[in-house]
Amino acid sequence: MQKKGFAGFILFAFLCSLIDFAGGVRAEKITAAYGSLGGVQLPLFVTEAAGLFKKHGLEVELVFIEGGSRAATALVSGQTPIIGADPSVMALAAGRGSDIVIIASMTNTLPYFMAARPEIKTKEELKGKRVGVSRFGSASDFVTRIALERLGLVPDKEVAIVQVGAVPTRFAALESGAIQATVLTPPANLLAKRRGFTILVNVAELGLKIPNSTISTTRSYLNSYRDTVRRFLAAYVEGIKVLRSDSAFAIKTLSKYSRVTEPESLREAYEVYSKANPHRPYVDLPSIQKVIDFLSRQRPEMAKLKPEDFVDMSVLREIDQSGYIDSLYSR
Repeated sequence: MQKKGFAGFILFAFLCSLIDFAGGVRAEKITAAYGSLGGVQLPLFVTEAAGLFKKHGLEVELVFIEGGSRAATALVSGQTPIIGADPSVMALAAGRGSDIVIIASMTNTLPYFMAARPEIKTKEELKGKRVGVSRFGSASDFVTRIALERLGLVPDKEVAIVQVGAVPTRFAALESGAIQATVLTPPANLLAKRRGFTILVNVAELGLKIPNSTISTTRSYLNSYRDTVRRFLAAYVEGIKVLRSDSAFAIKTLSKYSRVTEPESLREAYEVYSKANPHRPYVDLPSIQKVIDFLSRQRPEMAKLKPEDFVDMSVLREIDQSGYIDSLYSR
């Protein structure tokens, strides 16, 4: 009884603190950058669109910075304190000595599809062609190299990898013939399939348990503004709940940010992302190690890096242990 009473007191104190923040007494303005468009960042978009940051006493301005590597640069330089970006970018930054730290996961799989122009039907026909990514070192770059290897093609030798931009830009480049293939996420891949493009690889079926994106900050910001980070994550886990329970609202939000309006593609994309965002967004450390191992092939200095060096889930764990996440799903 004493343990239950103590746990209840902790939850009560936690919820009271959120109510206090929601009253605006301690509200503060911050920016949060994201490096890709589409469903990958959907839980972050839903959190903002549903007004949950404001509910938790924060005025968060979401800012698009094309490419995860640029978002990471903005984080390291202090332009923004929190970003949504892929773990490969975070690992590269940590390997260079940055104090960045991943505090939660977003989409916990790699829901990518390598799409090629209609005239390309086989991997052999992709040899000597150009494959577009957002930026080198980004999630699209990481996934592209995995996909090419699964096709038996050598990146940068048998296939040229070129920087193009975010999903809408890559899709347009694919349509125009400026590139012959690229990796796309739902709903863009569904749109590509309906327009006759060839899907060469379904990366999601490779069984890679690697988060496609993460919520990250710097260790110095976490130490100095731990309460702000806690409120941000409290809003975020509530956003996941909305994403999973309110399909109409989530699809509307996905359409806004992905710039896709086709209902069927949006519905299919929602089915992917509603399952790929667990209500407890912990980071799988063995999967982060796989990212490090992959990057170490081209950057041997990365081998000394460990997931624990740049992953800190202590704030998320505090929120979870308070009973707050359970309370969201018991309503």
